[in-house]
Amino acid sequence: MIRKKNGFITFICSLIPGAGEMYLGFMKEGTSIMCLAYAIFLIGAWLDMSWLVSGVIILWFYSLFNVHNKVSLSDEEFYALEDEYLFRFEQIFPRNGLNRRQSKVFGWLLLFFGISVIWKSSIRNLLAILQTYVSSDFADIVGNYLYNIPRFVVAAILIVSGIRMILKKKNELELE
Repeated sequence: MIRKKNGFITFICSLIPGAGEMYLGFMKEGTSIMCLAYAIFLIGAWLDMSWLVSGVIILWFYSLFNVHNKVSLSDEEFYALEDEYLFRFEQIFPRNGLNRRQSKVFGWLLLFFGISVIWKSSIRNLLAILQTYVSSDFADIVGNYLYNIPRFVVAAILIVSGIRMILKKKNELELE
């Protein structure tokens, strides 16, 4: 049952992703936020992708502000809210399958995550071999550069995507 609550317990519950929503009675939304936070943290820690764990912080902020926004609503607006899951399975994977563009993006994401999983261990092994033949200072320099290649790739993808979006919008404005 969804009931509007206020006070100290709401604040304490809002500090845990999903718990504040659950305390307010939004069980589906709270459960999905909590499960998503746990899954992001677990996958990031298990695959040694610390950058992925930072996604939990983003989700935590979303949950925190979502709870406080719901509490600040008027009674009519609050009771008009429906308890929905954060994501529906058919939104992510349509029943008729992914279209060509979605399949391509999903494939690239899987490829990137797969390479990220093996990247650090491969670099560690390479550096262990490299340190036997060259100085450790040189191996450290090479190691720092190699460890950061995935970051460079992500940064380059973001920059190129941003430029493409800007140029596309500029062309649309010029056509108008």
